[in-house]
Amino acid sequence: MAVQEFIDMIRAAGLEPPDRMTTDKIIAFAGRDKPKTNKAARCFLFPDGRGGWFMDYSTGLFEVWQAERGQTYTEAEKQDFRERCERDRLAREQAVTEGQQAAAFKADKIYKRAVSADAGNLYLHRKQVQPHGAKMGDSGSLRGVLIIPIYDESLALVNLQLIQPDGTKRFLCGGKKKNCFWWLGKKTAKVLIAEGFATAASLHEATGNQVFIAFDAGNLANVAKIVRAKNPDAEIIIMGDHDANGTGQQAARAAALACGGKYLIPPTVGQDWNDCVNAGAAL
Repeated sequence: MAVQEFIDMIRAAGLEPPDRMTTDKIIAFAGRDKPKTNKAARCFLFPDGRGGWFMDYSTGLFEVWQAERGQTYTEAEKQDFRERCERDRLAREQAVTEGQQAAAFKADKIYKRAVSADAGNLYLHRKQVQPHGAKMGDSGSLRGVLIIPIYDESLALVNLQLIQPDGTKRFLCGGKKKNCFWWLGKKTAKVLIAEGFATAASLHEATGNQVFIAFDAGNLANVAKIVRAKNPDAEIIIMGDHDANGTGQQAARAAALACGGKYLIPPTVGQDWNDCVNAGAAL
């Protein structure tokens, strides 16, 4: 029953728990509102099955859980629980740091070997956008794959987004994404922020404005704050997606509030601004 309490707490936080819960092992599973193939969330159940933690990298969520029981936990038991949580936290942070360093090293290696993308790239052709400096692989499993660089606030290359011709997207395992971005164009008085590369490319081509890419809805507000700090006098507009579940709209509004900017959403459910531009909408 205690394990079910843990599962129920994960679900109450808006996450879908992993199919199988085991003790003494960090389990990766889908983040909030992510497909089941996503692995942004983590959970850990202590060996006794009466305590643990779970987190979601995509939202910053972190929760600690301890099972209820008939008699009160002694001070010694409470202290032991706190110490176990602290040991796990330190180990988890070390693992995250090592994973980010490994991903950054791999990103640099892949990006240096990649070639400049051209309009003949299948994904670019399907989205009807230019490469704007993006690269692509020319051999092995990366042949024809669009490669988008991802930078942190210090403008260090920390990760890559790899986009298959069919639009399937993935990032390097363990790489940083929160507070990270890429941008198209030089600084302009009006700055736009979008979720994805194709949307950003369409907006840049249609308006000539500099456009930042946040890579997902959950990162929009983080990037908006960074853009505001670097552009204190700019007009910032968050160009959100019109998601059926409301995620894109809510994230765009929150990002606009975070940077003192505005936000715009396509009029049609299921569309982003790449869809709108390709349909001939005026901006």
